[in-house]
Amino acid sequence: MKSLLLALGAGLVAGLPASPSPRATTEEAPTLGLANVTKIDMAGGSSSLLQGRRLAGPFMGVDFPDPSMIWGDGSWKAYATSSNGKKIPVATSTDTWSWTLTGGDALPNPGSWVDPNDQGIWAPDVQKNDAGTYVMYYTARQNGGNHCIGAATSSTAVGPFTPQAQPLICDAAGGGVIDASGYDDGTNRWIVWKVDGNSLGGATTCQGGTPSGAYKSTPIKIQRVARDALTLLDGAKTILDNEGASNDGVVEAPALYKIADGNFVLFYSAHCYSSDDYDVEYAFSSTIDGMYTNRGILIRTVDNKGVYGPGGIDIDPNGKNVVFHGRLNPNQGGAARELYSAELTISGRSITGV
Repeated sequence: MKSLLLALGAGLVAGLPASPSPRATTEEAPTLGLANVTKIDMAGGSSSLLQGRRLAGPFMGVDFPDPSMIWGDGSWKAYATSSNGKKIPVATSTDTWSWTLTGGDALPNPGSWVDPNDQGIWAPDVQKNDAGTYVMYYTARQNGGNHCIGAATSSTAVGPFTPQAQPLICDAAGGGVIDASGYDDGTNRWIVWKVDGNSLGGATTCQGGTPSGAYKSTPIKIQRVARDALTLLDGAKTILDNEGASNDGVVEAPALYKIADGNFVLFYSAHCYSSDDYDVEYAFSSTIDGMYTNRGILIRTVDNKGVYGPGGIDIDPNGKNVVFHGRLNPNQGGAARELYSAELTISGRSITGV
């Protein structure tokens, strides 16, 4: 039986990267933190070691990478990159803390545009549009090409989702696109994603070849979409990029949230996903589609604490609960990435752990 308790508070909120971009305001930026991050073997039951702490994930003890979550059809649903024998596995919860892996596949058919020889689906994200239809964004390799972002719809949160005939967003020249996430700011809907420049090579270790030359751009982009969450509007804008050596030339897995004072927080992961340096970072902007600056680190590997290479964070619409993945042992880049839950507390200009 394995039982491990990890609490992360303000002390884990690390300093800024070596060369952070300056904030475009004289105001002090909020500080973000996580709390109640716990790995517990559910077979262990209650334990005096918990000292009254609330239980947190991962509860499933299985591979569940790149999680996202939504409240739908009476409970929380979480979705993950292809694993557990499913294109898109689904877990359910009543409280975002104790999760149950279902036997269903939310996207058994990823679409005719997807390469039949590469059916792995990455980083799903589900939104509910104004008509009550669930819309899933997902990453898949296009027939004969790079990774693209697809969209699929369902009348229920667990699916099965029906894919659109063509991908929603592609960018072959940039190296492909991955990690789409949707956001509704109350007036407009948006989609954010990563251009997968590190797949083209360059200096980063997170590529298929031998590192050489300069770091490639891996911009996080944003574009407005119609209220159906499917129709792209206007044009795409870059809102963040990697800083080269300080984050190994990689930023990815974006997720947006609007704080109480009207500013926006962009959560994202940096470094290579298979490295223990992989982490969750954040940056701020006064406008949703502006450049995000004043970067900080939310959670990173803590030696001997049991969470290695945390990443792929998603935040609930209330700004309280997050899910992300992490590995249980160091230096095991190919090991299972299990589901974790945690809490954020947001009050005015400050965002801190509890």
